[in-house]
Amino acid sequence: MPFSNTQIELSDIPAIQEIEYKQLQKSYLNVNLVSALIFWTVVAFVFYLNVFLNWLFADKKLEAFFDQYLVFLLIGFALIALARMAIIYFGFYKKGYAVREKDISYKTGLFFKTKTMIPFNRIQHSEVKQGPIERLFGISSLNIFTAGGSSSDLSIPGLTMDEANHLKQFIINRTINDGAS
Repeated sequence: MPFSNTQIELSDIPAIQEIEYKQLQKSYLNVNLVSALIFWTVVAFVFYLNVFLNWLFADKKLEAFFDQYLVFLLIGFALIALARMAIIYFGFYKKGYAVREKDISYKTGLFFKTKTMIPFNRIQHSEVKQGPIERLFGISSLNIFTAGGSSSDLSIPGLTMDEANHLKQFIINRTINDGAS
């Protein structure tokens, strides 16, 4: 049989925008906000501890610096923390996943948008993960691996445990069926 490589018209290729993405669980937003709040609380604690120790031991150079710029530093920390919380909040609504006949897709990104699609016939294995904060909110992540790497090629966070396990089982069945054909 002779080799053939016929050109395909771009208009014949289905547009990626036609995919209807499913929204992640709302509790995933809470997980991200709580994680950010914990991070900024630790940063603020370390900062205040540093200020307190400098005041306690009266390092004159640092004491003068903090006396002069403490308000600006506090406002700066607060603005950065609020900006991060806003990015988490608005970025949550840009995330979603879709399962199609031949692949699974995940989109993310508020400023830098990413759409990742992995065909079922490329998937090696998948796993369901749940961290301590995720466990508290009753959600998990589905990590999907393809050949050649030690880290997941696609991670879909913000799924209920049932959703994640159902998707994992669907992927297993799909890869078995694709491999048998």
